[in-house]
Amino acid sequence: MRSFLIGIILTLPILMAGCTDDDLNDAQQSMGCTYAEAINFNSSSNIDDGSCVYPDPPVSILGCMYSDALNHNPSATEDDGSCRYPVVPEPVPGCTYSDAYNYNMNATEDDGSCVYDSDGDGIIDEFEVLGCTDVDANNHNSSSTSDDGSCDYDQDDDGVYDWAEEEGCTDTNATNYDSSSTEGNQSMCEYPFVMTLLDLETFLADSDDDGDPDGLENSVDALGNDTAFLRVIVVDEATEEDGLESDSNANTTSVEIIYGHDPENEITYYGMVMRFMGDISMEQTTVQGPDGINYRIGSTTSGSWYFARDEVYQYENPFLEDEGEDDGGGGEDEEDGSLCDEFFDNDPFNWADNWTLSYDNGVNTIEGRSEALGFDARIELVGSTPNLKLLRISSIEGMERCSIEILDAGLMDIAIDTSLPRTSMTLKIENEIEEDSGSTKTWSADLSEEHFEEVNLDEIAMQVFAIEEDSEGGSSENELVMEMLLSEQTSTYTDQCYQWTLSWSDNDNDGYTSAGDAYAISRTEKVIDPCADDDEYRNKNFQIVFYDLWADMPTGGVFTPGFGLFAAISTILASSVVIGRRVD
Repeated sequence: MRSFLIGIILTLPILMAGCTDDDLNDAQQSMGCTYAEAINFNSSSNIDDGSCVYPDPPVSILGCMYSDALNHNPSATEDDGSCRYPVVPEPVPGCTYSDAYNYNMNATEDDGSCVYDSDGDGIIDEFEVLGCTDVDANNHNSSSTSDDGSCDYDQDDDGVYDWAEEEGCTDTNATNYDSSSTEGNQSMCEYPFVMTLLDLETFLADSDDDGDPDGLENSVDALGNDTAFLRVIVVDEATEEDGLESDSNANTTSVEIIYGHDPENEITYYGMVMRFMGDISMEQTTVQGPDGINYRIGSTTSGSWYFARDEVYQYENPFLEDEGEDDGGGGEDEEDGSLCDEFFDNDPFNWADNWTLSYDNGVNTIEGRSEALGFDARIELVGSTPNLKLLRISSIEGMERCSIEILDAGLMDIAIDTSLPRTSMTLKIENEIEEDSGSTKTWSADLSEEHFEEVNLDEIAMQVFAIEEDSEGGSSENELVMEMLLSEQTSTYTDQCYQWTLSWSDNDNDGYTSAGDAYAISRTEKVIDPCADDDEYRNKNFQIVFYDLWADMPTGGVFTPGFGLFAAISTILASSVVIGRRVD
C-alpha cells in the first residue's frame, strides 16, 4: 500500500502537468531496490521502492573457540563458554642451579636462594676469609679459610722474600761479580784465566810430535767449524834484486789477508791487500756463497763491486793440513824460511830468552824476545782453555813481520748482493794447443786445476767468428760462423769453405764448468765443392769466443789476475804462517 501511495504521489504532479505516457514510463523505470546488500539490488534504480529482499542469516555453530583449551573446536563460529583447560600444578620454589651449594633438584622455580662453595671446603664463599694458610710462611694467617697465594717466604732469613731473591755470583774476585744479587750461587762465578809459565809451556808444547804446538793448532783448527774471521799479515824485507825505486819503505813489501767463514749460511769472505814498496798496493775482496759471488778489486772507495755466480759452493779450510801434500813449493824460499818458521822450528817455549806474562780485561798477553835470532814474539790468548787471539813475530830491527789475528765476526759484513752489476765467469785455460795437418786445423785446451767458477753449461756458448778487417787493417764488425751451448757437447756446421766441429768435454759429468773440462774446435777442408785458394772467405782470420749468456758478455769479466792468484797466494801464506805447517 505504501509503495502504491508513493507511486501516486510521484506521478500525480506529472499528470497534473500534463505529462505524456513516455514521461510516466521513465519515472516508473527509475524505481527499484537501491541497497547493494539486497538480493534484488538494481544498480540503475534511483528511487527505492521498498522491494528489497535480503538473504537469510547464516546458522551459528556453537562450541569452544579458544585454541589453548582441551576441547577447542576449530569449526565453531560462536563460543558457547564450554572451554575446559588443563590443571597447572603449583610451583615449587628453591635453588635451581646445579653448581650451587644448596641446589634443590625438586625445585621448579628459582627463588634466588642459591649460595656457593667454590673451593669445596664446606664454607660458603661469602663467609670465606682470604689470606695465607701456610704455617711455614712469614705471613701465615690462622683466621684464613682460603689461601689467596699471598704467602711470603724467606728461607735464608736474609730479610728478602724468596720470590724476590736475585741469584748470581757474589764473589768479588769473580769477573762476573753481581752486586745486586741477594742469593749467592758460586757455581755461576767466572774467574779470570791468568796464564802462568806452566800454562804457556803446555800451550806451546807439541805432545803429538807433529811439528805444531798443540794449543795453537787446536785454536786454529777450531776456526774451520765456527763463524770466525782471521787476519794474516806478512811484511818482508825485499832483496836488492826485488827492490823497486821508491822514496819510502823502499825495501819492504807486505801482504794482508782476511779470511772468514759462516758455515751456517755457507758463505766465505776473503780480503787481500798486497803492498809493494809501501806505495803501490793491490786490493781484492771476494764474498762467495750459494747465491753467487761478489768481487771487488780496489779499495773500498775506489773499487767497484760486481756480482757473479758459482753455482757449486766450495769451501776449503785454509788451516786444514793435507797430509803428505807436496805442491812443489819446497824450493829456495822454503829453505830460507820465514819469521814464523823460525819461531816454530826453534822450540817455541824455549825460543825466547825470557817470557813476560800479563793479564788485562780478559786477555792474557805473552811477550818474548830472542836476541840471538833478532826476533820479538807477542801472543794474546783469551778464555780457559786458552784460545788464540793474536800471534805476531817481528824482527827486533827492521820491517820483517808475520802475524795472525782472530777478528770480531761482528766487524765483517758477510753477504751476497745479487743486485750488483753482473759480470761474466772467468775460464781459466791451460794446455792450449793449435795443430795444423794441412786439410784440418784444430784448437784445444783444458780448464785449469785453478778454475773454480762452476757454472751451468746451458749458460755458456762457444762461438767462432770470422774477423772482418777494414781497409786500414783495423777490425770491423765480425761475422758469427757458428755457436754451440756447452751443454750440447758437440755440434757440426759447414760453411762455404770448411766443415766446423765444436765439442766440449764435461770431464766429471756434473753439468758445470769445472777443472778438467776441455774443448776442441776443428776446421776441415770441404771434400765436395771446395772453395778456391784465393777465396776471400778462406783467407779470413777466425776467433774463438766463450760467451756468458747470464751476464750477456764474453767470459773473462773485469778481473785480472782474478781470484786464482789471490787464492794461490793466500793458501801459501796460510800454510806457512799460521802454525808452521811445512812439507819436508
